[in-house]
Formats: sequence, C-alpha cells, structure tokens
Amino acid sequence: MREIQYKTFSFRAHQNNWLSKKPSVCEFELTFKCALHCRHCYSDCYNKIQYLRKELNTQEVKIILDKLYKRGVLWLCFTGGDPLAREDFLEIYSYAKEKGFIITIFTSGYYINEKMVRYLKQSPPFVIELTLNAINKKLYERISQVKDSFLRVKQAIKLILKAKLPLKIKTQVTQDNLKEIPKIKSFLKRLGLKFISSYILYPRLNGDLTPCNLRVLPEEILRLNQRHKNLSFCEYHLEKETNDRISKIKYRKLNPKLFFCAVGGGDGFRIDPYGNIFLCSLIRDYKFNLLKVDIDYALNKLLPFFRKRRFLTESACRYCPSKEFCGWCPGRAYLEKADMELPIEYYCRLAELLKNEI
Repeated sequence: MREIQYKTFSFRAHQNNWLSKKPSVCEFELTFKCALHCRHCYSDCYNKIQYLRKELNTQEVKIILDKLYKRGVLWLCFTGGDPLAREDFLEIYSYAKEKGFIITIFTSGYYINEKMVRYLKQSPPFVIELTLNAINKKLYERISQVKDSFLRVKQAIKLILKAKLPLKIKTQVTQDNLKEIPKIKSFLKRLGLKFISSYILYPRLNGDLTPCNLRVLPEEILRLNQRHKNLSFCEYHLEKETNDRISKIKYRKLNPKLFFCAVGGGDGFRIDPYGNIFLCSLIRDYKFNLLKVDIDYALNKLLPFFRKRRFLTESACRYCPSKEFCGWCPGRAYLEKADMELPIEYYCRLAELLKNEI
C-alpha cells in the first residue's frame, strides 16, 4: 500500500469534500458541563443543572455518531464545555474510534487522570488540545474561578506528556493574563511545545456581553504580535501576501457575500449537546435536531442560507477595504449586536491598526 503524508491526505480529502459539497468535519459538543467557570468562557452560561439534564444520553450520542459515519464524516472533534466531564466519555470515545473517525479532544485537562491516560495511550486520539491560561496558581484560579484547579491541570499535562500522547496547549489572551504571556511561552518552550494563542473573545451564547470586557486593547494585540509571531489573528494572518488581500477585496466589492469564512464553504458543521446541527458556532438559531432528521436533510436546508446570503443592507462592513485585516464576521456580529451585518467597533479599530502595520 502506498503511503502519503497526513498533510497531503488531509488537503486532498478537504478539497474533494468541498468540491462535492460533502462536509467531512464535525465539532460535537458532548456537554456544556465543565468543572471550570472561566471568566471569558462563552458557553459557561449553559453550564448549569437545568440545561445539563436536557443533554443527550449515551444511546442518543451513538445514534448521531452512526449518522455521521454513514454521511462520510472523517474528522471528529469532541468538545464542550469539557467532553471529559461526561461519565460515559470513554464509552462514547471507544464507539467513535471503532468507526474510524480521526478524533480530536478539546479539554480543560481537569478531568484527566491516570486511568484516562492509560486508556487513551492504548487507543490514542489524533490530538488532545488543552487550554492553559496561566502558569501561576493564583492567576489561573482567578480565571477558572475554581479552587485547586491549577494543580489538577498541571498534573494532567504531566501525565499526557509522560504517556507521549499528542498534545497541543492553547492560551486565550485576555486582560487577566496579558502580562503572563511571556511566562506561558517560556513554560511551553521548556516542554517542547508551540505557543498557540488567540485574542478573540465572544459574548456568551445567551447574549451576555461580560466576556467582551476582558478583551485586550487592539494596540496591545499589535504589540503582542510583534513579540510572538504565532499569535493567532483570527481567520486572516499578517503573513498573507498583500497582493492576495487586494485581489480578494476587489472580488468582494463585486460580489459582497456575507459569509466569507469556512461556514460559507461548507466543509464542516457542529452539533450541540442536545443533538442540534448547525453551521456557525455563534449563529445557533438556524438548526435541525439530528434525532428527528437526517444530516443530508439538515445540510440541504442550512448550506444554501450561508452560501448564498449576501449583504441586505448598506452596512459599513459591506464594502469595507479593511475587512481582510479585522476579526469581524457575521456570527460575531449576530451574537454581539443581534444583527449579522452590523460592525463591531473593537474589530474596526483592530483592522485599522493592522492595515497600517502591513
């Protein structure tokens, strides 16, 4: 059998699925439950017993996994909340592995213990992505709002590395930990891991704008990028060629699609803890429940809306020449402004600064 690099395989698979309009990526929120209550978390508003008791049971999750398998989904990300918070997580994980999904696990690390690591070592995921927002106990627990959570997460990292499981550690940059970033970067370097971070913060899914108050000033983001070249700058990065930007901007002036992100491309979709399928993690009103309908039916209804949707108003974002440089998107506008076409002042300022930097 001829072997090819994963990078090549991944590119070809995504390209073929995009051309054939067959999404191959799914993010499955198994639960909103999480031991942590991070100050910036956008889903913690549903980390409450009245919402958790409505979530899918084990058999219902398996029914949906069967549908994903039948539909040809290849990449499967278990996320939350924290998916490991479910008592049946290993049963669900094992069921998905047997079907051949390429599995990524997003976790806080809080629930990882020796038993969990021994199991995952025998049947490893593609990668475990763990969030670490401070390496100082006092600061970490100020952010997580849970006493002694730092020691548990630190031990989880140690166990994962010792078992040689594939690990990525991510950092959410906020006003809380801005000064901690150099220390986090140094810590990860000692572990032989890359520094992966993002400054993007959303309102909570119920519309609560509180997390937005923790956003780092655009001027600080620019300064951080100069010091840490791999700081995430949303979908568009400073490394892209200026000529590419200009050509895209010209195209969008002639063809002002509202969704210019992966949602509009349709290579992936998301499922919430209740079994609802939707395309944008921030626009959840357009959804179908997979316990009641098939994936094809849902996608045939959802995809045209996002692919064909154009600006309906003379929004400032419609022909904005700085659009390529900012973090604005219809989903963020919808969650923050209750309107998919309205600009967000924070991103406008950021775009202006980035454009001048280029």
